[in-house]
Amino acid sequence: MCCSVDIGTCFLVSAKPGEDGQIQLKSIRDAFLDMDNDPQVKNMMKMSGASFIEGEDKLYIIGESALVVANIFNKEARRPLSKGVIAPGELEAEKILLVLIKDILGNAKVENETCYFSIPAEPIDHDADIVYHQAMFSKLIGSLGYKPIALNEAAAIVYSNCAKEKFSALAISFGAGMTNVCLMYQTVIGMSFSIARCGDFIDQCSAKSTGTTASRIQSIKERGINLLDPAEGDLKTFREREAISIYYKSLVLYVLNKVKEEFLKREGNIELPNAIPIILSGGTSLAKNFKEFFETGFNEVKAKFPIPISEVRMATEPLNAVAQGLLVAAMNYDEGSQ
Repeated sequence: MCCSVDIGTCFLVSAKPGEDGQIQLKSIRDAFLDMDNDPQVKNMMKMSGASFIEGEDKLYIIGESALVVANIFNKEARRPLSKGVIAPGELEAEKILLVLIKDILGNAKVENETCYFSIPAEPIDHDADIVYHQAMFSKLIGSLGYKPIALNEAAAIVYSNCAKEKFSALAISFGAGMTNVCLMYQTVIGMSFSIARCGDFIDQCSAKSTGTTASRIQSIKERGINLLDPAEGDLKTFREREAISIYYKSLVLYVLNKVKEEFLKREGNIELPNAIPIILSGGTSLAKNFKEFFETGFNEVKAKFPIPISEVRMATEPLNAVAQGLLVAAMNYDEGSQ
């Protein structure tokens, strides 16, 4: 038996093989909001059905409920993860994460059940402790009875989306805290790195430029934005959508430049015998016309791009692609160890 969990800054997603051959997916928003542990507040949370855990003097509203309550009271929901790794300033992070992971994964059904979990690659433009991050999630997942095995986030996308290319692609995972990049050729990772800009960068910059909160910008963004026509939608939030579109463009150009720079550093070390696709995935890639928006930027550098690209395409299920790819790896690991 095996399972997987995608550890995202914005969402945690688990995947398990179902009895009917279909993958069973479960997700929870990776967020919390602390409130005073007042009996009246506690009763209101119970009545509303909000998910929360109780501390000595605080109530911690978790998951989707945290974002909803934060927007009602014009507060910022907090995250146990920041820029793709465990947030160093969040003292409650470990406790919150264990509750969230247990909610979507549950306890292992057999001893040492294999559980693949995602980790980001080392960032090229930001200091982040990936070693500590990986060790902490190994501990948390292991405490539920699993045998935890880490796998690069973007590599997992290739496993779930590139069987016809014999698991060869340049995968770019646009998450919340980081953009993860992996060049894989026939299951061999040739290059991987992460970039410390993505969805949160868009939210924070858009919030600052329009005088609102990042939680509100995130909510507007998730309700839907047409990147090629930000005027499409509610007139009341046009200014915010326009800012979001501007920072999406900034993000895409920044990522493409960083990818090009990293390839140039390795010039002569990577030669591919044939063209491979670019696979776009992650929650930030869900905006309407994101592929076309990305291609506009890519076409500016395509002639001088260091490897041959056959096409740009979206992952089949951008929010679930990592969890699904991790499960593919876990199932093959189980078969190989038998």
